[in-house]
Order: sequence, then C-alpha cells, then structure tokens
Amino acid sequence: MAGTLRIHLSDADFRHVQFARSPDPIWESILGLHVLSAPPGQLPARLRHWRGRARGRLPHEDLHRTCRLLNDLAPAAAYWPDFLTPVESEEGMSAGLRALRETPRARLARELREASRHRTLPAWTRRLAVGDRALLDDVANALRHFHSRLLMPDWSETEATVAADLARRMEALEGGIGAVFSSFTPFVWHDPVLSAPYPVDRVIRPRGRGLRLIPSFFCHTAPVAIADPGLPPVVVYPLHSYDPPAQRDVALARLLGPNRARVLEALTTTRTTGAVAARLTLPPSSVSGHLTVLRDAGLITSERAGPHVLHRLTPRGRHLLGR
Repeated sequence: MAGTLRIHLSDADFRHVQFARSPDPIWESILGLHVLSAPPGQLPARLRHWRGRARGRLPHEDLHRTCRLLNDLAPAAAYWPDFLTPVESEEGMSAGLRALRETPRARLARELREASRHRTLPAWTRRLAVGDRALLDDVANALRHFHSRLLMPDWSETEATVAADLARRMEALEGGIGAVFSSFTPFVWHDPVLSAPYPVDRVIRPRGRGLRLIPSFFCHTAPVAIADPGLPPVVVYPLHSYDPPAQRDVALARLLGPNRARVLEALTTTRTTGAVAARLTLPPSSVSGHLTVLRDAGLITSERAGPHVLHRLTPRGRHLLGR
C-alpha cells in the first residue's frame, strides 16, 4: 500500500462508534465484484474458494453484462462513487437500493465527475450524470442481480463469518474501546488515531459524528472508507484470515482423519452445517456426523441463531489448531 488511512477520533466520536452486526449487502456486492477480478494468489483461502464457485456460475447466469456495468462504475480502484454504497443499506438490500434510486441529480454529476478524474469513464455514464433514471434503475437492478445470483448461495457463510468477527470485538470490549481498536487487523491504534495501510494518504476527522465500522467477508488487504467527508463516516474493514499452516494440516489429519480435520479447520470462523458442507464440498449428512463427534469431544459448540445452527470452536478446539 502506497498510503495510510488515519482516522482522528475525538472524545465525542467515541460515544458514537458503531459496529455493524451483519454484513452490508451492497458493500459486499461491490467488494465481491472486485474479488472476481483479483489474482487468486492475492486472496485468502476463503475468497479463493468463493471466487472459484462464483466464476463457475458466470456462464450459466447471464451475469456478464451485470458485472461489466458495475465494473464500469466501481472497479477495484482508489475511488468509486459513494452513491453506490448508501448508508441506508445497513437496513438491508431493498432499503439501500431504494436510496440509490433516489440519488439527487447534482450528487450523481458531482461524484461521476470525481470518478472521471481518476479514470476514463464509458460514454453511457454521461447520461447517468445528468440524471437518467432508467440508467440508475439499471445500476440498482445490476447490484440486486449480482447479490442474488453470486452472493446469496453462500450468504450463510458470509453472515456466520461476520458474526464471529463481531463476537471477537465484543470480547475485546471488556478492555474498553481502545482494546477493541487494538484488536483490528490491519489497523494500528495510537490514541486518538486509528490507522491502516491504504491505496492513498487519507485523513478522516468525524468531528463528533462518530464512526460506523462494517466487517466485510469480501474486503481483503486494506479497509475501504466513504470518500465524501460530508457523508456519515463509514469504514469497511477486512476480516482476519485464518489459513492453517500445511504441516498442521497433516498432523490434524493423522489425529482426526482427513475430513474431520477439514471440518474442524473450517470452524476457525463460525459457520452453519450447510456453509461447512459447501466450503468443503462434502455431503451435509457427512459434515453433520463429523460435527457431532467434534462437539462430543468438546472441540466445538453449536447453538441456534434464528433459522440457523451456528458451530464455533471452543477454547480447546482453538488450542488444538494453535489459534
């Protein structure tokens, strides 16, 4: 990373720091789009697996036009228009897309003009910049289509991964908000500044408005921040990657058997039975049997959360994995 993101937090900001409790569907859609075009070697294992599955769906789902339209507006670059990630999406995809469709013409023109300073935009964006509502509907529909066809098949894994990250933050909160900030990767906390590697040098001063922090399954390497300083401060941050060393893989396979070891390793992030089965391409019935054995051995716990049963490592299980 060539620059640094620095977030200067005042005493008033500390009272308004928010941690998102669930993944943001629009942010995840745009960041998932970036994962599709990223070199696999630059991705953590969880995203390499997802990328392989998603690219396998592309020929069957008529998604090429959707990806091309979204990539024209929001490529993996230092800037894309903020109107694509409205704050209302914290209430869900429908609320976010409704806000996107209502973006004022002046804002469309301003943010697309800013985007044109960073790269050459396709000719069709000129119509969008003057408020073409049909085109804005196309953008909203493209985001919904991308999310429903490429993200929703694995959404339970995304939700479980984010839930596990939130649980780690809440555990750190016992030491105060500074301890929470110190628990982030790749952030560094030096009171009162939270900093992280970033594509360019960037300073955010919330000035009493607080800060909303959103964990993202698809964000990797560096956080992403809303560009317009006049908008509510939002920073999306990458989840820590837990890829076990190859030698430990071999040792665990000898101890537990290869498939049961894989199931245990998959639970370095909280997951449902279906998410584990999809990640490992094992039959759900087989995964369920392995989970029962691991639970009886005290290596994992299972608890219901709404329609899902979430499985997570116990301290004993984390110790076995060297976590």
